[in-house]
Amino acid sequence: MKNPKVSVKVDTNEFIWDKNEGLFTFDGAPALLFWDSAIELFIKTIEEVSGSDVSITVLEATGFRMGHLVSNYYQDRFDIREVIEQYKDIYRNAGWGNVEIIYFSLEEKKVIIRLKNSWEHRIFKMIDRKQSVVLLPSHWAGVFSGLFKENMWYETKKSQSIGQDYDEIEITVSSTTPSSNIHKLAREKEQQLICELENKVEERTKQLTSLVKDLSSPVIPVLDGILIIPLIGRFTEERYEELIEKALHEFSRRQASHLLIDLTGMNQFDEFTIYGLERLISSIGLLGGECTLVGVSPSLSIQITKSEINLNNLISFSTLQQGVQYALEQSGFEIVKKKKRNTL
Repeated sequence: MKNPKVSVKVDTNEFIWDKNEGLFTFDGAPALLFWDSAIELFIKTIEEVSGSDVSITVLEATGFRMGHLVSNYYQDRFDIREVIEQYKDIYRNAGWGNVEIIYFSLEEKKVIIRLKNSWEHRIFKMIDRKQSVVLLPSHWAGVFSGLFKENMWYETKKSQSIGQDYDEIEITVSSTTPSSNIHKLAREKEQQLICELENKVEERTKQLTSLVKDLSSPVIPVLDGILIIPLIGRFTEERYEELIEKALHEFSRRQASHLLIDLTGMNQFDEFTIYGLERLISSIGLLGGECTLVGVSPSLSIQITKSEINLNNLISFSTLQQGVQYALEQSGFEIVKKKKRNTL
């Protein structure tokens, strides 16, 4: 009976295929074989789902944790210096490309690695992406973090993505971790979302402000030469400026002679409100127009009387109807009630 297991030894690495069980092991640990195109599809799918910036953080976190796992596996079998010596064979024989450790110091806790023809670079080249490798450098950071018992991170010194002959990675002790990168990315995404919301709120506020400007205190024509402007709500300096500007523009454009200022919608007067009202009246007076207050309630009358601003010479009425009738008379109009027709 044929042996269901096929074993191949390359240097010190052993690959075993168990055909009956459909299993493959690499140095005694369960392993998988993939085509480059399958890994390419995997990376492209991560980027499609999460976006380019998030995918880089995902690949770095994945690479680091894979490297940490590898270091624990081989450190239990070899001395740390033996592991360093064998890594170039381990990764080359696994199809990860050529690995050269050109500098290694336990005292400095510093490693410099050169990678050539790595699977990650091959895939980026296949999809025509000018991007430095990220998973493999973070993978090596994970490897040496495990071996040195220190948190380490990488810095890319040279890159094949810009035409250099190899990727050169320097790995040193660092406060950077996959978790900190994930948290940083989350904060950036939150800040980005907040900025987007703030922009939307600002845009919506501008739209609402514009709508309020259009709806509040409209200048309404009654007849030729007579306008009404209702005052509603609490006024600020900005609202008064807009009100006066709108009133002057319409008064001049319509060649009006009389402006009725309707106070029905005003519940409370303060010094600032009365001062703004006086400015409006004075501005219309400079155009030769006359202002009349209408909708003055007893409480408003008391507040105006108690104020230091003198509006006593201004004609006012308690109702809009009385004010309109007065303005019509001043403008030479007369309201005549239509007689009913006698029906047979």
